[in-house]
Amino acid sequence: MISLSKAEGLWVELSSAVESALGVGTHETATLRHAQRLLELTHFALQNEQGAPVKLYMCASLFVHAGIPLADASIRGRATIAFLRFTGSGGIEFSSDIEMNSLVDLIDLARGVCRGEDSAFGGSRQARLDALRGIRLLEPNDNVTWDWIDEGPAGEAYESAGLCLESAAPARREVATAVEVAMGQASAGAAVQMDVARSVSESIVTVGQSGFDNLMQLAERPEFDVFTVQHSLRVSLLATYVASQLGASREVVTELGAAAMFHDVGKGRIPEEILYKPGRLDDDERRVIATHPQLGTEILLDSPSVSACALGAAWGHHLRHDGKGYPERRPWFETTQATSLIQVCDVFEALTARRPYKAPYSPARAFQILYSDAGAYDPAVLSAFTRAMGLYPPGRFVLLSDRRLGRVARAGRSLDRPLVRTFPHGTLVDLSEPAQAGIAVLRLLDEPEFVQLLMTSKDGKVEEEPKAPLPSQPRDGISSNDLSPRDEELSDAEASGAPCDHQGHGDDCRLC
Repeated sequence: MISLSKAEGLWVELSSAVESALGVGTHETATLRHAQRLLELTHFALQNEQGAPVKLYMCASLFVHAGIPLADASIRGRATIAFLRFTGSGGIEFSSDIEMNSLVDLIDLARGVCRGEDSAFGGSRQARLDALRGIRLLEPNDNVTWDWIDEGPAGEAYESAGLCLESAAPARREVATAVEVAMGQASAGAAVQMDVARSVSESIVTVGQSGFDNLMQLAERPEFDVFTVQHSLRVSLLATYVASQLGASREVVTELGAAAMFHDVGKGRIPEEILYKPGRLDDDERRVIATHPQLGTEILLDSPSVSACALGAAWGHHLRHDGKGYPERRPWFETTQATSLIQVCDVFEALTARRPYKAPYSPARAFQILYSDAGAYDPAVLSAFTRAMGLYPPGRFVLLSDRRLGRVARAGRSLDRPLVRTFPHGTLVDLSEPAQAGIAVLRLLDEPEFVQLLMTSKDGKVEEEPKAPLPSQPRDGISSNDLSPRDEELSDAEASGAPCDHQGHGDDCRLC
């Protein structure tokens, strides 16, 4: 079986060719260049597999390999995913007799489907698919799970460390389903159900009382639509968590979580070619995307039992504290702390998430951007959010300077010194305590990397010398001045992402 990186590379090159075909045409130089590169990568993979066919799988709205969702390729491959779903396929198989002409024809078929021209093929589409030499569409497969993590040695280590993911999974899935259904209802012109959102938010509050870090860990897994659904899921969890940490009543937290869940419901009426465009938006597209707060408010006004909190979140999550932003302020609109909190959660999530046009920023870098945009946010709300989250958010995996592996449980007294649950036995270590002064967080780990290190560790410690701390890691007692952006602190991954036009979160963060 080919490696994760090779599978992702093949999907990315195919998707780049399809996107190019949609933009400039199938037989233009840019498209053919991607097709040629894909052919070369495929031949290389086939050689490594000693001639055995190379199979690339898709499940629901994600590309996957060995049961692991390929988030980056899935983000770039919306048109390819749409094509495969239209044809009822679960992926693509490349065999040793693949030819360039067949690749180009596959790309042209995908282009036709995505442009709504499939009817022009008449009965020839299946004939064209059958005629592809060295290429075969696979049967659909909806059984991809995270068993590679949740079962076996890794699952046992999670359990022994006290990570009760099974109790958190249903609530997290309820949020994603509620958002997905609401987007579909909005797209169809139907009313969304606020009572459903409240019920789901109540479940989140209940589960969060015993393990919000479990929910936050699960929210990092890209099992759902990695755009609007994942974004609204995380914004709702962030808002609920921060409000809970600030001591808000259960009723307030529940209403806030429901409002955050549907804050972007207006995106349901934005054309997908704009919403999922991998490149920068032009002026006309920006004007279209800027209508989603008003569209969302109109949708919610038609919904039973809508609250002022939900209307405020939908209308005001792009309105700045200094009065700028969009849409235009109306006499009836008044910014509340609830709207301000959802706005901060919205932008923080967008900055730290992977997007088609940028790599994810680290939480520290996201805070630098937030604090540098004077006037954008309510200072009291931003400060409260920062204290509640810390520079290492709950649920994120970390490597400590003493080579222990752990997961952040919650923020500590110092922003960069959280409480960490270490592996394999779940010992809770408060890095803010004087006794832990010699230990620090070296870096954040994503879950696949964490599991790989855990499986090769000895008693929760990695054997190889860990990487040096990132230079952007802030110091103890950090202030807003310390959080100002400094270009030299950008990591390679951050620098590779296309910067947004509006202080890090505006025009091109269309999903924030």
